[in-house]
Amino acid sequence: LQHSEKERIAEMAATLIPEGATIYLDAGTTSLAIAEKIAARADLMVITNDFVVAAYLIQNSTCQLYHTGGQVIRENQSCAGEATAHFLRNLHLDVAFLSASSWDGQGISTPSEQKVPVKRAVVESAATRILICDSSKYGKVGTFNVVGWDAIDQVITDEQLPQSAREALAQHGVRVTMAPLASLASGVE
Repeated sequence: LQHSEKERIAEMAATLIPEGATIYLDAGTTSLAIAEKIAARADLMVITNDFVVAAYLIQNSTCQLYHTGGQVIRENQSCAGEATAHFLRNLHLDVAFLSASSWDGQGISTPSEQKVPVKRAVVESAATRILICDSSKYGKVGTFNVVGWDAIDQVITDEQLPQSAREALAQHGVRVTMAPLASLASGVE
């Protein structure tokens, strides 16, 4: 779902990764789209809990690659839970790209209790924390609170995010970056 929006979000996210960075790609299709954009960058160290992202990078890149391990969540082919969080707490991440199935004016939430410690560990370990999420997930609330906006530096989303949401995020000091309507690679807007 929202494939073109995720592609544009990924293109924007890839431009924010400094040379030689250690980055985290959270589980999800937007993270996979980022992996596709950075596959040619041998200078990166990529940490992920997503088996699909890891498999893609194994086959298509020469970056240093770590999978977090932990409890396997078959539904989205990733790992979650306390063992995953423990691995992440022992790292220093330059940039973390977090995904979410639900976010609103209060922060990020999830329907899965197992994902909470993982996302919190990433936030604690990262110098820069960026939510990569299309606007269709804004206004949805999961059962478990993950983090409030004080723990996120930037949101990269699409141009369908309501103005009221942009203003609410700005009040929390979160930079909102809107992925352009047209692909960055095409040069057409």
